[in-house]
Amino acid sequence: MVAPRSLVLHVGIHKTASTYIQHRLKANQPFLRQQGLLYPRRRCEHLQLVKALRHGDWQPWEQLLRSAERKGGRALISAEILSLVLTEPSRQGPGTLLADLLQLLTRMDMQLELVAFIRDQPTYLNSRYTQLLKRFYLSLTFQRYVQQTLLHGGESRCDYMEMFSEVLERPEVRCHFLPFRSGETDPCQRLLQAIGVSDLEGFTPLPAEANVQPGWQAVWIAQRVSRQLAEQHPQAWGDSSAKLRMRERLERMAAEQGWQAEPFQGLTESLLTQIEERYRSSNDLFARRVWGCGWRELFPRPIPPAMPMRPRSREERQQLLALVDDVLKEGIQPVSAPVQG
Repeated sequence: MVAPRSLVLHVGIHKTASTYIQHRLKANQPFLRQQGLLYPRRRCEHLQLVKALRHGDWQPWEQLLRSAERKGGRALISAEILSLVLTEPSRQGPGTLLADLLQLLTRMDMQLELVAFIRDQPTYLNSRYTQLLKRFYLSLTFQRYVQQTLLHGGESRCDYMEMFSEVLERPEVRCHFLPFRSGETDPCQRLLQAIGVSDLEGFTPLPAEANVQPGWQAVWIAQRVSRQLAEQHPQAWGDSSAKLRMRERLERMAAEQGWQAEPFQGLTESLLTQIEERYRSSNDLFARRVWGCGWRELFPRPIPPAMPMRPRSREERQQLLALVDDVLKEGIQPVSAPVQG
């Protein structure tokens, strides 16, 4: 059933194929228009709406929703950061940003449809750590990263009852919580089917997978580069353009060397137990509330495959250390001054 006069928010979470979904939606604009979905083509437009939401600026939201209304359809926005942003406190009152957005939709006589993919925390944290590290957002070991997340949450928080409690208590929000597991059908198609698009004929696939894990070698290199940046090159550590150059260099290395064949796997029995103990009761409460079953009925306990996490020989270590220097040089290279006329 398609909810009339609604805004559709795909809110992630992080590391549930959001980049792939966004690329495929962008590549299928004619199909989406035929289905009555207005999907802003540029990624920056989605992020600008998130920024406007945080600042209480409703003009871009109203403009988008009116445009979709004129075309007789629904606006579809995809930004995985929204899974965290919607719970932030409002600048306009005592509530949350979700409450602010719902007030706007009520004034416009519209409903909210929310789509979120839900992933078991151990595999999520392993994948999220890899993403953050290859972007040089942190310099922690995986064990320390997991322990900090379990204690403080932060940008990697994944207690779903905490994240979505307000949404679940609001009957005016139509929620679609989709389990993200290996062996499932295409996540972009699942998203569209969840919001009422049943006929997917003409929905073209992507030529290649987006945002592939770069492998344990790239993670090993990124750990050392991040540590050196944080300790010895604070200017580069705070420079987003420097980090982008290093990330692109690292990803090229990974593709050239075929490192993706050996993905990073930092989970140990001890870490698995810690993660389970932290989220067990919340997970079961969420699963029974949303799907009417226990958490482990949908997400069996993961059995991490044995993967190397460090060089297996002195020769391999020396080779990777040379690549650490190569990536680091990309970030701390001096920027050429403009030629004076």
